[in-house]
Amino acid sequence: MEIEESVKLLKEFGLNSYEARAYISLLKLGKAAAHEVSRDSGVPPQRVYDSLKGLEEKGFVYALNGKPRLYVPASVRDALLGRIYQLKTDFEKRERFLRDLVEELEKLLSKFNQREIEGGEEVLTIEGEKAIISKALSTISSAQKSVWIAGVRPLFKFGCRGNLDRYIQKSVELIAVGKFDIPCKEEIRKLGGRYVEKEVELPYLLIVDGRKLLQVYSKGKSLYTENRSIVVPFITYFKSLTG
Repeated sequence: MEIEESVKLLKEFGLNSYEARAYISLLKLGKAAAHEVSRDSGVPPQRVYDSLKGLEEKGFVYALNGKPRLYVPASVRDALLGRIYQLKTDFEKRERFLRDLVEELEKLLSKFNQREIEGGEEVLTIEGEKAIISKALSTISSAQKSVWIAGVRPLFKFGCRGNLDRYIQKSVELIAVGKFDIPCKEEIRKLGGRYVEKEVELPYLLIVDGRKLLQVYSKGKSLYTENRSIVVPFITYFKSLTG
């Protein structure tokens, strides 16, 4: 049972099942040849070398030259923290690449736009946590003047430390209302913003530049609009929270 739980958690770090089982096996054996890892872990002989190579590349295993070639495991903490750094670096490279494509794709795809997809008088329904977070971040990134956020724990999903300044320009006014942990408070201060600790009934409310509204009204369900008649009452509500 403990092995299955460990395999499941190691998958969160990008290991596949065979790699996870091979790593656990090496932790038990201390040092072993590929065939020993295969026998102990249950990884098929034809897959064990690929698995060990994958573990080497991800920093979980080191190889010792010799015949037969022996493998030793990195300590759990070193392996996991090193893997986090790898994933972070890979993500940042991918993010830079995708950001460079935004303008190019916008030009290519704009000719297919027969009408404005977002904004105006429409009220759009956005469902699913990932879609909501994506819309929140893109809306925040578009801010020129102000970002007002309120909710139960309005910044928790963004992973505050070192993340907010990637989306909010320092010249933009940031006000947040809700409950905040220390990293979120520090991040708000770093951006020159302010926070108000208060109980908020709405799960999540975002107002950008006084004209864009994203409101989560139940789990995984939200609406987005730039309809002035809908946005204004929420501006009044937000000001009542900060007053």
